[in-house]
Amino acid sequence: MKPKILFLHGSGTNPLIFRIQSRTLLSLLSPHFELVFLPGFHECPPGPGVLPFFEGAEPYLKWLDDSTPHEEEVHWPELVRLVDEVEKQGPFVGVVGFSQGAKAGMELVRYLENREREMRFWVGVCGTAPFQGGQDKKREGGYRESLRLGTVNKTESFHVIGEGDPWRGESEALVGFFDGGGGDERKKKVRRVEGGHQMPLGKGVNREVVEWILGACRL
Repeated sequence: MKPKILFLHGSGTNPLIFRIQSRTLLSLLSPHFELVFLPGFHECPPGPGVLPFFEGAEPYLKWLDDSTPHEEEVHWPELVRLVDEVEKQGPFVGVVGFSQGAKAGMELVRYLENREREMRFWVGVCGTAPFQGGQDKKREGGYRESLRLGTVNKTESFHVIGEGDPWRGESEALVGFFDGGGGDERKKKVRRVEGGHQMPLGKGVNREVVEWILGACRL
């Protein structure tokens, strides 16, 4: 059996849409891995760039409500449901997440690390950073406080950051939530690409991601 990789879509999409968005990456990974796409927990409006191309592809889904620091604090514990799904359908060697899916995947690998049930890698594309600051704190204050408290992941990580992404600052902040596998920066790779808030379709960067994943899995 092929090892499994978990794919987590962004807010306002769903597994079907994410399969289309990540088609170049999937074509390169599928000879080596079984690729599993999970649906988000909540219905929501379509995400940025989803319409009109994916009109009629409902339901549009998200993992949690992160519209305000308070809402994210309330909904964050719901991601334990993601752990339950991983335990049902796993084991997984790693996770690939886009946008809010990258954030959910970050919390997933941290949860597993704390219970000594680690994945080998995390790949985040245009990821967004968690607030984790409570009702009265701004987004940046929240994640900076989280980092100050040492809440970082040892899982090997690959960060794909769109240079034209409106949420680029959050993607850059998310890099700080990983320490490169005990401080080994070779295990924390950052790749900045042209484009906005989207999965890259060019074969060059996707081949780079796949080669890195194969290395992380020792394949």
